[in-house]
Amino acid sequence: MEISYKIFLVAILSVLYTSHVQGNPVKREACQHPSQDDLREMLSQYTNNALSFATTPGANSQPASKTCPGDDYGFGAPLELRSNCPFFYVEDTDEERYPSTLVQAECYQCRNCLDDSRESGYHVMYNCEKLMHKVWVLRNSNICIGGIYQYNAVQVNIPIACTCARERR
Repeated sequence: MEISYKIFLVAILSVLYTSHVQGNPVKREACQHPSQDDLREMLSQYTNNALSFATTPGANSQPASKTCPGDDYGFGAPLELRSNCPFFYVEDTDEERYPSTLVQAECYQCRNCLDDSRESGYHVMYNCEKLMHKVWVLRNSNICIGGIYQYNAVQVNIPIACTCARERR
């Protein structure tokens, strides 16, 4: 009798565990994400937040080629093309983060920093590197309390430009 009771108990626990692991808990509350206004308000409490780097998906277009543009651009070109380490902007989308789409800098594939004073057009000792900036974002914790997913504030590094720097040693 004791063996059949243990088998029955193991069977019940197995069914409950399996249904919970497969995402079908016995009682599951529906969970929603906070509104965009609520998320914006939560993030605005942090200085250096990512709201100024947020964009609408599709707002930025990547260049046709990532090869180094050289000095093809005149004085009227935007800073990112006149720089001795030219760069362009790309979108980074992560649906579990707020803001979900951020603008980030990407360096063109230049051999070294551009240098007009050299015959080759490149500086031999300096390379282009991403300039990183720490900002606050909200990350979905996937924890549901009261029917609302909870978000945690975390700091992330995002590239905001490319700069000329000595090689790392």
